[in-house]
Amino acid sequence: MIQKDEIRQVLESAKALGIEFAELFFEDREETNIPCVETVIQGVKSLRICGVGLYLIQGLSNVYLYTNQVTKEALLDLVKKGAEMLEIKAKAAAAGIVLTEKSYHNPCPVVKYPSQISNQDKINVLLQADKAARSAEINVRSLNVNYFDTDQRVLIANTEGLYTTDRRVTTRMRMQAVVADGDSAYGTWDDYTKASGFEAYDDELSYTSFAKDMVKRADRIRTAGSISPCTVPVVLAAGGCGTLWHESCGHSLEAIAIAHRSSAFVDKIGEKVASDKVTLVDDGTLPGQYGSAAIDDEGHPMQRNILIENGVLKSYMCDRYYGKLLGMESTGSGRRQNYTYAPVSRMTNTCLAEGSDDEDEIVRSVDNGLYVESIGGGFGGMQFSLEVKEGFWIKNGQIDRDHQVKNIMLTGNGIDVIKRIDRVGKKMKYEKGGFCGASSGLIPTTTPQPMVRISHMAIG
Repeated sequence: MIQKDEIRQVLESAKALGIEFAELFFEDREETNIPCVETVIQGVKSLRICGVGLYLIQGLSNVYLYTNQVTKEALLDLVKKGAEMLEIKAKAAAAGIVLTEKSYHNPCPVVKYPSQISNQDKINVLLQADKAARSAEINVRSLNVNYFDTDQRVLIANTEGLYTTDRRVTTRMRMQAVVADGDSAYGTWDDYTKASGFEAYDDELSYTSFAKDMVKRADRIRTAGSISPCTVPVVLAAGGCGTLWHESCGHSLEAIAIAHRSSAFVDKIGEKVASDKVTLVDDGTLPGQYGSAAIDDEGHPMQRNILIENGVLKSYMCDRYYGKLLGMESTGSGRRQNYTYAPVSRMTNTCLAEGSDDEDEIVRSVDNGLYVESIGGGFGGMQFSLEVKEGFWIKNGQIDRDHQVKNIMLTGNGIDVIKRIDRVGKKMKYEKGGFCGASSGLIPTTTPQPMVRISHMAIG
């Protein structure tokens, strides 16, 4: 393993070549995947990934290079190659760098690291979840269960003297099922995710209930009806329906979108952009949440960022480079999937703050509209689209559980839709979390929220 003094020498070589800023991102990641297909374990796949990324910034230009050769010699060559790509001609006077170690509180402490757990214990969890799903008195035509765990260690150092580390451990169980009755079938998947070690499975009832409920929900969706396109009031349940915020405005509030001027929020800081009911926060410090960590992938401590407050735009999510282009400091939002990606501004745990409206009153306020219990996939930007995974019709102020609907998309212009939020519930509900894919790869995020009402929205 490369030593701290060697890291210092590599960074000093970058400065000596006239490079304005250089960062080294070291990653040592262990992953385990155990697939169970129709009750049969398909082996244990273990993987270890080690490498380092070099990020160089020169004025308004940047270069990102990476290698799995984690030696001083390989990195010195990488620095030279990067300087050539940046077309730097003038060398700088030799300058010493003092690397100062910094440590930050990890909001996701781990009790049982995956490497301490036998493969048989992990297999037993899979088999218990499989058994629970099949015991739900639902005709399960096919069922696959996958176990995943990840233990990522990172070390980040840069020419400003930063030297810091972090360890991120997650566990995840993915269930894929097809439920059927005669010719009627429906297939779906869901993840049981935890920003923790194997202690995630200490509570057997928690993950077996998840498995059983997953196939029950799938069967309810199978028998749901469809509706014609219309524009009606929409109530979004507390919890994972916060995906609305991720897609309708979250991506548009990332500095990369602002710098590329592909966002409706460009040049709007200080302006009213949403309903008074809307206070939107991105917070990577929330304990135990899938999008939380001690630091971002540039070594900046995670923090709570208020993006919109009472409808007024307050800030963007910034990484170092795109924040620099905007004349803004990093907000601890520089994230990446692994060492092969350059960091860019990304979300962590993006949530709508609690409001003051009574949840029962929110539902009673709707004579005829849609109640969304869960959201599936979608895409974001200035125009967004979200799949309604579980939806029910609201009639005369009551959720009609006998009128479940499917094959519905919520669509709209993000900045318009968030102006139509006219109720926000008092109770926040956190959710399991999932993955967001963008230019710096797949990263873990969550989207919790209280119950929300949108005065009117196009559905179809």
